[in-house]
Amino acid sequence: MKIKLKILQHQVDSINAIKNVFKNIKLKNGKDIYQNPIFDPKDNKFIENIQKIQNGDIEGLKKINVPKKFDNSSKKEKEEKKIEYEPLVIDVKMETGTGKTYCYTRMMYELHKDYGFNKFIILVPSTPIKEGTKNFILSDYSKEHFNDIYKESYLKLEVLNAIKNSKKGRKMFPQSISDFARGSSLEKKRINCLLMTDKMLLSKPTMGNEYDQVLFGNYTIPYDVLKNVRPIVIIDEPHRFKEENKAYNRLLEKIEPLAIVRFGATFPKKEKSDETDYKNLIYNLNSVEAFNSGLVKGVAVQTLGEDKKNNEKIKLMSMTKTKPKKVKFKNEKNGREIELSIEENLSEISEEFQGISIEAIGKTEDSIIKSGVTLSNGQVLGTGDILYPTIYGNNYQELMLSQALNNHFKQEKENFFRERKIKTLSLFFIDSVNSYRGENNDGYLRLRFEKLLKNKLEEEIKEISENLKTDIEKEYLEYLEVSLKNINETNGGYFSVDNSTKDEDIQNEVDQILKDKEKLLSFKDKNNNWNIMRFIFSKWTLREGWDNPNVFQIVKLRSSGSEISKLQEVGRGLRLPVDEYGNRVDNEEFYLTYLIDFTEKDFANKLIEEINFDGNKILKISDELLSKVAKEKGKNKSVFFGELLTSEYIDMEKNINLDKREEFFTKYPEFNEGLLKNGKVIDETTKPRDVIKIRKERFNELKFLWEKLTQKYYLQIESLSDEEILEAIRKILSKGVYDKEIVRATERKISNENFEIKEEVVGHFEVKNIISYNEFLKKIHNATNFPLTLIHKGIIKFNKYKKIEKDFFDLKTVEKFIVEYQNWLEETFLERFTYKKIETLSKETAFTDIYGNVKEGILQGNIGVYKDDGQKVPEKFLFDSFIYDSTKEKETIEYSNSIKEIVVFGKIPRRSIQIPLYFGGTTSPDFMYVLKRKDNSYEINLIVETKGVEKESGLRNEEKLKIKNAEIFFKIMSDEGINIKFRKQLKSNDISKIIEDITK
Repeated sequence: MKIKLKILQHQVDSINAIKNVFKNIKLKNGKDIYQNPIFDPKDNKFIENIQKIQNGDIEGLKKINVPKKFDNSSKKEKEEKKIEYEPLVIDVKMETGTGKTYCYTRMMYELHKDYGFNKFIILVPSTPIKEGTKNFILSDYSKEHFNDIYKESYLKLEVLNAIKNSKKGRKMFPQSISDFARGSSLEKKRINCLLMTDKMLLSKPTMGNEYDQVLFGNYTIPYDVLKNVRPIVIIDEPHRFKEENKAYNRLLEKIEPLAIVRFGATFPKKEKSDETDYKNLIYNLNSVEAFNSGLVKGVAVQTLGEDKKNNEKIKLMSMTKTKPKKVKFKNEKNGREIELSIEENLSEISEEFQGISIEAIGKTEDSIIKSGVTLSNGQVLGTGDILYPTIYGNNYQELMLSQALNNHFKQEKENFFRERKIKTLSLFFIDSVNSYRGENNDGYLRLRFEKLLKNKLEEEIKEISENLKTDIEKEYLEYLEVSLKNINETNGGYFSVDNSTKDEDIQNEVDQILKDKEKLLSFKDKNNNWNIMRFIFSKWTLREGWDNPNVFQIVKLRSSGSEISKLQEVGRGLRLPVDEYGNRVDNEEFYLTYLIDFTEKDFANKLIEEINFDGNKILKISDELLSKVAKEKGKNKSVFFGELLTSEYIDMEKNINLDKREEFFTKYPEFNEGLLKNGKVIDETTKPRDVIKIRKERFNELKFLWEKLTQKYYLQIESLSDEEILEAIRKILSKGVYDKEIVRATERKISNENFEIKEEVVGHFEVKNIISYNEFLKKIHNATNFPLTLIHKGIIKFNKYKKIEKDFFDLKTVEKFIVEYQNWLEETFLERFTYKKIETLSKETAFTDIYGNVKEGILQGNIGVYKDDGQKVPEKFLFDSFIYDSTKEKETIEYSNSIKEIVVFGKIPRRSIQIPLYFGGTTSPDFMYVLKRKDNSYEINLIVETKGVEKESGLRNEEKLKIKNAEIFFKIMSDEGINIKFRKQLKSNDISKIIEDITK
């Protein structure tokens, strides 16, 4: 199995934002061939570019609601921190699981292609993150993907590892630093990248000592060598690199990077403040957008048991920080108090705490509890914190493991019984390494887990053996039987202590978990033997840096201690899964099950609040939105406000009542602007996942249409003659793609009289990013696929008509040429493409299984966000529940039942039908209808695409092109003998009128 990377729009957008920061910046060559091109980090053009991006003035990029300031630090702050050097710092925020590593890898290729930058350092805060980044960049699938896109360049990765002091022989530079630094600008295709952790950056033996070797005739210290190459530094997980952080300050002091690009889902808070410390935020794929757009899995939270009154509670009462350091705990149930010192065991309080001791008292490594008690399991407690002995006990952990196995096998069967199987993984966070590893990889927790797993496998094997009918059932039975025979191979662990082990079995486990993602995702190895590992155990340290797309369950057998981000907790399993062939599966809804103990019963609500907060949204209705919705409903604003208040949806301050949030958004979806949609995070303990039943008798009436809709088609674009290409080049060049870029230097002066700040132009210069003619041709060819010979010929012909200036061949001209090319493409090929059917044997669709049988149900999230249980479900509707996405859709479903010409209708599952577009991407319609004529003569199939605008003029050009594309697609289906019509429905279009026009 080989993972296949897919170009995703949100990732392309993030890279476009970064590229636009550097647009028309004055670059000059470094003082030697080993340096990046140099720019002034204080160049005013950066301010202008960043403000354009944040204002949404760049096509394809959304507005970002952040303080629009180029520099977030005041002069006083800088003086206090003694910052002498300030690089350009830009921030890219992306939710966990949306592909940050892919983005910063591709960013290096793009900045090299467009601006010639070829020296990058990736700085990460931990070994798992370093391993994950290294494995991604060096993987065959990643290399092939980027080689397909960037044929003129390749990335050379060096990884800095620890250097041990040696008294023998000459001290030579770390090879990785030497190789990275020696990469020169003469090697046009090579991009040089150095990967290191913060510990390596701070390591004096590795970075700060003098070596006997001299680089570039002058440098004997690694810090100086890296400073000389003027790198661009990529920071992964920026919340681990606060401004007061040693590594961050060492980076500024010793390396002085040209620029720092911070990629993360979480950014640090400003010192002594709750305000997020963004520098120049240029891209913001926040949690709300990631969940609502289906870019990550939803989360189903399960809690086991409940907090009963008679449960023991152990409270941390106080700490003595002076020697001898002691802590005092109190049993809240019986009032007993006990003092413990460092290394003493908590089992003296309760035997349930067996194996857990006091590790440290006082200063902690926790970002929130600065001073507290650190336990041997990594948990950090502050004064007043409560421990529940019950959840540490063997019986409770056994219940957790049993529930986890039930969850796992339910999901595993769903994922296995597909045309393209998905391997299911579960991740367990545990207290103690010893409980899993033991003396000989035989810890008591591992043995207990394997015993429970053995019982579960025997149960599953018995059940499937009694009803064995199909080939896939036989295949799954074999998978289970091999698992039972080799039960110790079904699970593995990764712990930081494993890095120094010489045990071959443990090392194989670690390699498969940490390094060989493809093997872990595969059902079989190269010899066609089953690869049965699917249960992974680790300590909480794996919470960052490692993830796997096929983790469908996280089980927290230990508390995370302090209040860390809920999003970070679920982050290891948010990525969308890949199938057995390595393809990302993004055309349906998936959930990550998060199993926790009863002490975190409010986890789901806290996660929802955190996601909404991350989207810069509080659960409060603005006055403007209230007015807008009241107007749309034809109601007086004050009366409408009273109705919402009486229904207890909001309070007097217009705050949304959290207990009735879902009901409120179901009834009034218009108010859910920029907030997390219903069903994306659910508390499965109190409410199961909503599975919408498919009415089989209704589906049978739709079956013919559905089978035709789910046939596979490919897009065929007409080829162009040489004459047409030459004419296209002439047209594009005639649009005036060459333009001198003038940058004005401004100066701000404070008037002595009234202290007003006045800005005046004090000079200007022309930006020249001249490139060679050969490079110019290649860039145009890569963007357009026009043959190089024809591009050259077209330029020669145009030059005879209009003299081309000597500065014509620069990056600005390339950029404008590509924009005009895209306009020409959309205009030229609108009528010059067609669709061809692909004959496939597949019967599996959103509504049918691999044998073509209609499914019992489908996850609500695949159909619509809202489910109105108070609304009568129309008889002609395909589903047994009233499901919709917007007020207009709700209206359409209500009205459709009374239209006599409708035989049956239903919502088309999200992304289940993807029509390829001639200008890139896909489009998906919303509704399908089977109609009969007024005289009952014959049936017509109708496909409807709804748009949330009142008038045609409100549609963006891209939306108009998508509709035109869909019209052509369904016209071709009609020409093949399928009686099918396609219509768009705007807010002002009534469905009854659309149907009347078709059936009359």
